[in-house]
Amino acid sequence: MDPGFEARLARRKEQVRLREIRRRRVIFGSVGVLLLLAALAILFVRGAGEPGGPGGGGEPVASPGSDANEASKPKTRPQRGGAKPDGTWTAQKGPVPILMYHVIGPPADDETYPDLFLDTADFQSQVDWLADNGYTAVTLVQVQDAWYDGGTLPPKPIVLSFDDGYLGQYLDAMPILEKQGWGGLLNLKSEGSDLSSKQVRKMYMAGWEIGSHTITHPDLTTVDAATLEHELVGSKTQLERDLGIPIVNFCYPAGQYNDEVARAVEAAGYRGATTVNPGLGERSMPFELNRIRIDRGDGAEALATKLSAAGA
Repeated sequence: MDPGFEARLARRKEQVRLREIRRRRVIFGSVGVLLLLAALAILFVRGAGEPGGPGGGGEPVASPGSDANEASKPKTRPQRGGAKPDGTWTAQKGPVPILMYHVIGPPADDETYPDLFLDTADFQSQVDWLADNGYTAVTLVQVQDAWYDGGTLPPKPIVLSFDDGYLGQYLDAMPILEKQGWGGLLNLKSEGSDLSSKQVRKMYMAGWEIGSHTITHPDLTTVDAATLEHELVGSKTQLERDLGIPIVNFCYPAGQYNDEVARAVEAAGYRGATTVNPGLGERSMPFELNRIRIDRGDGAEALATKLSAAGA
Protein backbone atom coordinates (compact mmCIF):
# COMPACT_ATOMS: atom_id res chain seq x y z
CA MET A 1 0.00 0.00 0.00
CA ASP A 2 1.13 3.48 -0.83
CA PRO A 3 2.64 4.95 2.38
CA GLY A 4 1.43 8.40 1.35
CA PHE A 5 -2.12 7.15 1.11
CA GLU A 6 -2.00 5.76 4.63
CA ALA A 7 -0.77 9.08 5.93
CA ARG A 8 -3.55 10.99 4.18
CA LEU A 9 -6.12 8.53 5.54
CA ALA A 10 -4.83 8.95 9.06
CA ARG A 11 -5.03 12.73 8.76
CA ARG A 12 -8.64 12.54 7.54
CA LYS A 13 -9.59 10.26 10.44
CA GLU A 14 -7.99 12.67 12.88
CA GLN A 15 -9.85 15.62 11.31
CA VAL A 16 -13.16 13.70 11.58
CA ARG A 17 -12.42 12.91 15.23
CA LEU A 18 -11.63 16.53 16.05
CA ARG A 19 -14.80 17.77 14.31
CA GLU A 20 -16.86 15.28 16.35
CA ILE A 21 -15.28 16.49 19.58
CA ARG A 22 -16.05 20.13 18.68
CA ARG A 23 -19.62 19.22 17.72
CA ARG A 24 -20.20 17.50 21.08
CA ARG A 25 -18.74 20.46 22.94
CA VAL A 26 -21.16 22.81 21.18
CA ILE A 27 -24.11 20.54 21.96
CA PHE A 28 -23.14 20.07 25.61
CA GLY A 29 -22.44 23.77 25.98
CA SER A 30 -25.85 24.72 24.57
CA VAL A 31 -27.60 22.25 26.86
CA GLY A 32 -25.71 23.66 29.84
CA VAL A 33 -26.77 27.20 28.98
CA LEU A 34 -30.39 26.11 28.63
CA LEU A 35 -30.27 24.32 31.99
CA LEU A 36 -28.76 27.39 33.65
CA LEU A 37 -31.43 29.67 32.18
CA ALA A 38 -34.15 27.29 33.32
CA ALA A 39 -32.75 27.23 36.86
CA LEU A 40 -32.60 31.02 36.99
CA ALA A 41 -36.19 31.23 35.77
CA ILE A 42 -37.35 28.88 38.52
CA LEU A 43 -35.53 30.89 41.18
CA PHE A 44 -37.05 34.11 39.90
CA VAL A 45 -40.57 32.71 39.95
CA ARG A 46 -40.13 31.37 43.48
CA GLY A 47 -38.62 34.63 44.68
CA ALA A 48 -41.53 36.65 43.30
CA GLY A 49 -43.94 34.93 45.67
CA GLU A 50 -41.83 34.97 48.82
CA PRO A 51 -41.46 37.77 51.39
CA GLY A 52 -38.73 40.10 50.31
CA GLY A 53 -38.71 38.86 46.71
CA PRO A 54 -39.45 41.15 43.76
CA GLY A 55 -43.20 41.62 43.70
CA GLY A 56 -43.60 39.60 46.92
CA GLY A 57 -44.89 40.57 50.32
CA GLY A 58 -41.63 41.99 51.69
CA GLU A 59 -40.18 45.48 51.42
CA PRO A 60 -40.93 47.13 48.06
CA VAL A 61 -38.20 47.17 45.45
CA ALA A 62 -37.89 50.84 44.61
CA SER A 63 -35.73 53.06 42.54
CA PRO A 64 -34.05 56.04 44.20
CA GLY A 65 -36.50 58.84 44.83
CA SER A 66 -39.63 56.72 44.41
CA ASP A 67 -42.58 56.80 46.82
CA ALA A 68 -41.90 53.21 47.86
CA ASN A 69 -38.37 54.18 48.83
CA GLU A 70 -39.76 56.97 50.99
CA ALA A 71 -42.20 54.54 52.59
CA SER A 72 -39.35 52.23 53.61
CA LYS A 73 -37.64 54.90 55.73
CA PRO A 74 -37.68 54.30 59.51
CA LYS A 75 -40.79 55.59 61.26
CA THR A 76 -41.54 56.25 64.90
CA ARG A 77 -42.55 53.15 66.80
CA PRO A 78 -45.90 53.08 68.55
CA GLN A 79 -45.97 53.72 72.29
CA ARG A 80 -46.03 50.43 74.12
CA GLY A 81 -45.64 49.44 77.75
CA GLY A 82 -47.69 48.77 80.83
CA ALA A 83 -48.78 45.38 82.04
CA LYS A 84 -49.28 42.53 79.57
CA PRO A 85 -52.94 41.62 78.88
CA ASP A 86 -54.21 38.20 79.92
CA GLY A 87 -57.54 36.38 80.07
CA THR A 88 -58.84 38.56 82.90
CA TRP A 89 -58.77 41.76 80.83
CA THR A 90 -62.11 43.04 79.53
CA ALA A 91 -63.55 46.02 77.68
CA GLN A 92 -63.94 48.95 80.07
CA LYS A 93 -64.94 52.58 79.75
CA GLY A 94 -65.26 53.57 83.41
CA PRO A 95 -63.11 55.99 85.47
CA VAL A 96 -59.51 55.02 86.21
CA PRO A 97 -57.34 56.28 89.10
CA ILE A 98 -54.17 58.11 88.04
CA LEU A 99 -51.59 58.57 90.81
CA MET A 100 -49.31 61.63 90.74
CA TYR A 101 -45.70 61.25 91.93
CA HIS A 102 -42.72 63.55 91.74
CA VAL A 103 -39.37 62.68 93.34
CA ILE A 104 -38.73 59.16 94.63
CA GLY A 105 -36.15 59.36 97.41
CA PRO A 106 -35.52 61.47 100.52
CA PRO A 107 -35.26 65.28 100.25
CA ALA A 108 -32.15 67.23 101.18
CA ASP A 109 -32.27 69.24 104.41
CA ASP A 110 -32.61 72.54 102.53
CA GLU A 111 -35.10 71.31 99.92
CA THR A 112 -37.58 74.02 98.88
CA TYR A 113 -40.47 71.64 98.18
CA PRO A 114 -40.01 68.63 100.48
CA ASP A 115 -43.60 67.44 99.98
CA LEU A 116 -42.71 66.47 96.42
CA PHE A 117 -40.44 63.72 97.75
CA LEU A 118 -41.55 60.20 98.63
CA ASP A 119 -39.17 57.79 100.35
CA THR A 120 -38.32 54.72 98.33
CA ALA A 121 -39.58 52.47 101.15
CA ASP A 122 -42.97 54.21 101.07
CA PHE A 123 -43.17 53.81 97.32
CA GLN A 124 -42.33 50.12 97.64
CA SER A 125 -45.07 49.68 100.25
CA GLN A 126 -47.59 51.36 97.97
CA VAL A 127 -46.71 49.14 95.01
CA ASP A 128 -46.91 46.05 97.23
CA TRP A 129 -50.30 47.13 98.54
CA LEU A 130 -51.62 47.76 95.02
CA ALA A 131 -50.50 44.32 93.86
CA ASP A 132 -51.91 42.61 96.97
CA ASN A 133 -55.26 44.32 96.48
CA GLY A 134 -55.74 43.36 92.86
CA TYR A 135 -54.59 46.52 91.10
CA THR A 136 -52.57 46.41 87.88
CA ALA A 137 -50.55 49.38 86.66
CA VAL A 138 -51.22 50.28 83.03
CA THR A 139 -50.22 53.20 80.85
CA LEU A 140 -52.51 56.05 79.93
CA VAL A 141 -52.30 54.88 76.31
CA GLN A 142 -53.74 51.53 77.37
CA VAL A 143 -56.56 53.30 79.19
CA GLN A 144 -57.32 55.45 76.15
CA ASP A 145 -57.27 52.42 73.87
CA ALA A 146 -59.94 50.86 76.09
CA TRP A 147 -61.96 54.06 76.39
CA TYR A 148 -62.04 54.95 72.71
CA ASP A 149 -60.73 52.10 70.53
CA GLY A 150 -62.20 48.87 71.86
CA GLY A 151 -59.15 47.83 73.90
CA THR A 152 -59.22 45.95 77.19
CA LEU A 153 -58.07 46.62 80.74
CA PRO A 154 -57.41 44.47 83.84
CA PRO A 155 -60.12 44.24 86.54
CA LYS A 156 -58.60 47.09 88.61
CA PRO A 157 -56.46 49.31 86.38
CA ILE A 158 -54.40 52.18 87.75
CA VAL A 159 -51.92 54.61 86.16
CA LEU A 160 -48.78 55.64 88.06
CA SER A 161 -47.63 59.00 86.66
CA PHE A 162 -44.33 60.72 87.48
CA ASP A 163 -43.76 64.39 86.66
CA ASP A 164 -40.71 66.36 85.47
CA GLY A 165 -38.03 63.68 85.09
CA TYR A 166 -36.13 63.14 88.35
CA LEU A 167 -33.27 60.70 88.73
CA GLY A 168 -35.05 58.72 91.47
CA GLN A 169 -37.76 57.82 88.99
CA TYR A 170 -35.13 55.97 86.98
CA LEU A 171 -32.96 54.63 89.81
CA ASP A 172 -35.66 53.64 92.30
CA ALA A 173 -39.16 53.63 90.84
CA MET A 174 -38.33 51.81 87.61
CA PRO A 175 -36.77 48.69 89.23
CA ILE A 176 -39.64 48.40 91.72
CA LEU A 177 -42.27 48.54 88.99
CA GLU A 178 -40.26 46.26 86.73
CA LYS A 179 -40.41 43.47 89.32
CA GLN A 180 -44.21 43.61 89.09
CA GLY A 181 -44.16 43.68 85.28
CA TRP A 182 -45.54 47.22 85.39
CA GLY A 183 -44.58 50.51 83.79
CA GLY A 184 -45.24 54.11 84.75
CA LEU A 185 -46.14 57.26 82.86
CA LEU A 186 -43.18 59.66 82.74
CA ASN A 187 -44.31 63.24 82.11
CA LEU A 188 -41.02 64.63 80.91
CA LYS A 189 -39.73 68.12 80.31
CA SER A 190 -37.89 67.97 77.00
CA GLU A 191 -35.13 70.18 78.43
CA GLY A 192 -33.67 70.54 81.92
CA SER A 193 -34.69 67.24 83.53
CA ASP A 194 -32.33 65.04 85.57
CA LEU A 195 -32.62 62.22 83.04
CA SER A 196 -30.52 61.63 79.95
CA SER A 197 -32.06 60.46 76.69
CA LYS A 198 -30.36 57.09 77.24
CA GLN A 199 -32.02 56.69 80.64
CA VAL A 200 -35.42 57.68 79.25
CA ARG A 201 -35.03 55.12 76.45
CA LYS A 202 -34.30 52.45 79.07
CA MET A 203 -37.47 53.43 80.92
CA TYR A 204 -39.43 53.13 77.70
CA MET A 205 -37.90 49.71 77.04
CA ALA A 206 -38.90 48.71 80.59
CA GLY A 207 -42.54 49.39 79.73
CA TRP A 208 -42.97 53.06 80.60
CA GLU A 209 -45.04 55.51 78.60
CA ILE A 210 -43.40 58.87 77.88
CA GLY A 211 -45.56 62.00 77.90
CA SER A 212 -44.76 65.67 77.35
CA HIS A 213 -44.48 68.20 80.19
CA THR A 214 -43.47 71.17 77.95
CA ILE A 215 -39.92 72.34 77.30
CA THR A 216 -39.25 74.67 80.22
CA HIS A 217 -42.20 74.02 82.61
CA PRO A 218 -43.84 77.49 82.47
CA ASP A 219 -47.29 78.50 83.68
CA LEU A 220 -49.04 78.08 80.34
CA THR A 221 -51.90 80.41 81.34
CA THR A 222 -49.51 83.39 81.41
CA VAL A 223 -47.57 82.98 78.14
CA ASP A 224 -48.41 84.47 74.74
CA ALA A 225 -49.82 82.40 71.89
CA ALA A 226 -46.45 81.89 70.16
CA THR A 227 -44.77 80.70 73.36
CA LEU A 228 -47.69 78.43 74.14
CA GLU A 229 -47.43 76.75 70.75
CA HIS A 230 -43.66 76.48 71.08
CA GLU A 231 -43.89 74.80 74.49
CA LEU A 232 -46.54 72.34 73.32
CA VAL A 233 -45.41 71.52 69.79
CA GLY A 234 -41.69 71.98 70.44
CA SER A 235 -41.57 69.57 73.38
CA LYS A 236 -43.51 66.96 71.44
CA THR A 237 -41.20 67.31 68.46
CA GLN A 238 -38.03 67.15 70.55
CA LEU A 239 -39.10 64.05 72.47
CA GLU A 240 -40.26 62.25 69.34
CA ARG A 241 -36.96 63.01 67.61
CA ASP A 242 -34.85 61.93 70.58
CA LEU A 243 -36.79 58.76 71.42
CA GLY A 244 -38.24 57.66 68.09
CA ILE A 245 -41.74 57.17 69.50
CA PRO A 246 -44.94 59.21 69.16
CA ILE A 247 -45.72 61.41 72.16
CA VAL A 248 -49.49 61.35 72.56
CA ASN A 249 -50.19 62.60 76.10
CA PHE A 250 -49.48 65.84 77.93
CA CYS A 251 -49.25 67.04 81.53
CA TYR A 252 -49.96 70.67 82.51
CA PRO A 253 -46.96 72.16 84.41
CA ALA A 254 -47.99 72.76 88.03
CA GLY A 255 -51.51 71.88 86.91
CA GLN A 256 -52.05 75.37 85.43
CA TYR A 257 -54.42 75.47 82.46
CA ASN A 258 -57.56 77.13 81.14
CA ASP A 259 -59.88 76.57 78.18
CA GLU A 260 -57.47 78.27 75.77
CA VAL A 261 -54.55 76.11 76.93
CA ALA A 262 -56.63 72.93 76.74
CA ARG A 263 -57.68 73.77 73.17
CA ALA A 264 -54.06 74.42 72.24
CA VAL A 265 -53.01 71.06 73.68
CA GLU A 266 -55.59 69.31 71.54
CA ALA A 267 -54.59 71.34 68.47
CA ALA A 268 -50.94 70.34 69.03
CA GLY A 269 -51.88 66.72 68.37
CA TYR A 270 -52.10 65.27 71.86
CA ARG A 271 -54.67 62.65 72.78
CA GLY A 272 -55.14 63.68 76.41
CA ALA A 273 -53.76 65.75 79.27
CA THR A 274 -53.44 65.23 83.03
CA THR A 275 -54.12 67.87 85.67
CA VAL A 276 -53.60 68.15 89.42
CA ASN A 277 -57.36 68.23 89.97
CA PRO A 278 -58.33 65.56 92.54
CA GLY A 279 -60.40 62.58 91.52
CA LEU A 280 -60.43 59.83 88.91
CA GLY A 281 -59.58 60.11 85.24
CA GLU A 282 -62.81 60.26 83.23
CA ARG A 283 -63.35 59.21 79.62
CA SER A 284 -65.55 62.27 79.01
CA MET A 285 -62.77 64.73 79.98
CA PRO A 286 -59.70 63.68 77.94
CA PHE A 287 -57.90 67.03 78.36
CA GLU A 288 -58.80 67.48 82.04
CA LEU A 289 -57.82 64.13 83.54
CA ASN A 290 -57.95 64.16 87.34
CA ARG A 291 -55.18 62.63 89.43
CA ILE A 292 -54.63 61.49 93.01
CA ARG A 293 -51.68 63.32 94.52
CA ILE A 294 -49.11 61.35 96.52
CA ASP A 295 -47.26 63.40 99.15
CA ARG A 296 -44.27 62.87 101.38
CA GLY A 297 -44.94 60.33 104.11
CA ASP A 298 -47.78 58.60 102.25
CA GLY A 299 -47.42 54.88 102.77
CA ALA A 300 -49.74 52.05 101.83
CA GLU A 301 -52.43 53.09 104.34
CA ALA A 302 -52.52 56.68 103.08
CA LEU A 303 -52.74 55.45 99.50
CA ALA A 304 -55.69 53.20 100.37
CA THR A 305 -57.45 56.13 102.05
CA LYS A 306 -56.92 58.44 99.07
CA LEU A 307 -58.13 55.83 96.58
CA SER A 308 -61.25 55.23 98.64
CA ALA A 309 -61.95 58.95 98.96
CA ALA A 310 -61.66 59.33 95.17
CA GLY A 311 -64.18 56.55 94.62
CA ALA A 312 -61.80 53.90 93.32
